[in-house]
Amino acid sequence: MSIIRNAIRSSFSLRASDPVISRNSLPFLQESRKCLSTVGEQPPSSPSPPPPGGSPAEEVKKPASEGKLYGKFSGFSKHTLRSDVMNILEGCNVTSHDLKFSYMRGGNLNPAGVYVQFPSRSSYDSAMRAIAKKGRLYRLERATQSQWDPIVPYEGKVVALHGLPPNAIIEDIDRFLSGCLYHPGSIQFLTIQGLGSPKRVALVRFTSQTQAMNAYITKNRNFLLNQRITLQVLQ
Repeated sequence: MSIIRNAIRSSFSLRASDPVISRNSLPFLQESRKCLSTVGEQPPSSPSPPPPGGSPAEEVKKPASEGKLYGKFSGFSKHTLRSDVMNILEGCNVTSHDLKFSYMRGGNLNPAGVYVQFPSRSSYDSAMRAIAKKGRLYRLERATQSQWDPIVPYEGKVVALHGLPPNAIIEDIDRFLSGCLYHPGSIQFLTIQGLGSPKRVALVRFTSQTQAMNAYITKNRNFLLNQRITLQVLQ
């Protein structure tokens, strides 16, 4: 019996140590070991960094980049001021520096239109709604930067002297504007074609809008070489 018992024990020992048998008989342990080993060797995954422009959701929320738009505002009278236009465009994100008055060279230098530089499309749309509410006599239409750029802004600092005698010279203008603060070298004579014979006009740039308005108040309808002169503040 002891001989048989030893033989069985020896046979069992050989089978357990046989590498072929151990691998073939327990394949699921090998697969489990492989899986556990693979997971343990890989570093923990980290979330991908967001793209430079932000997440796609943020891109959807952001408004598209809006460039400047230009419009031509018409329907004004000869004596329309920048403040009048600003009152109509209140709340449209437009400043006084975004306005340029364009004047007709014929007649009495009436405004041909007011060109407006809008910072965005939404600002332009707001102006359209404001005009519909406040200024039914006015009209706003699209313009281009090529129309805006050449216009020299007077900014309410330039005064036009209408009704000048044909023989008036710079010294006569100086005497007429005595006591006013203006740039002496800025006096410029123009000849504009009105109804009938051409008319002479002098343009004078003052040191500020306040000084230009002061000249208008104190000198308008005064005489120069026995001829009554009317003043117009150019915006």
